[in-house]
Amino acid sequence: MSKSIELELVWGKEEALKGSKLYYDYDMRHSAKRYIGWAFVGLVQFGIVGALKHDSFGLLYISTFLVLYWYYGRWYLRKMMIERFYKKSNSKDTTLKLSISKEGLQIKEERISWDAVVKVIETEEGFLLNTTENILFLEKSFFQKPEDISYFKSLLKEKKKL
Repeated sequence: MSKSIELELVWGKEEALKGSKLYYDYDMRHSAKRYIGWAFVGLVQFGIVGALKHDSFGLLYISTFLVLYWYYGRWYLRKMMIERFYKKSNSKDTTLKLSISKEGLQIKEERISWDAVVKVIETEEGFLLNTTENILFLEKSFFQKPEDISYFKSLLKEKKKL
């Protein structure tokens, strides 16, 4: 039997918001989506020209709204949806026991094999495990010993996920 890392996660609204914000920031910096904002900024420039030369303000209004939504509104709306979910469900913080081994991750009765993990993103706060079905956020504070973090990282490198 190979070495196994046992983690005890306390999951709640704050952890969900932190994990969602980390993934949102990563996605906006490392995906093709970041260029959409640039296109909206270009539309604002055309809107300014249209407003100054032809007294046509429609494109300026629409493009300004799109830029404000893209850079400021999207995270705010996502945050509101997460907070609304936790408020409606009256969810209390849940304690989960997670076991990490060479075979995969085990949460209660659910087993996630390493083949189901698409990629792992390491941040200063923790690890974002992007699986085929969802994203799991593991804070570094969940690990009991620094050796567990280094073993987890070596396991991720061995499985070519990091």
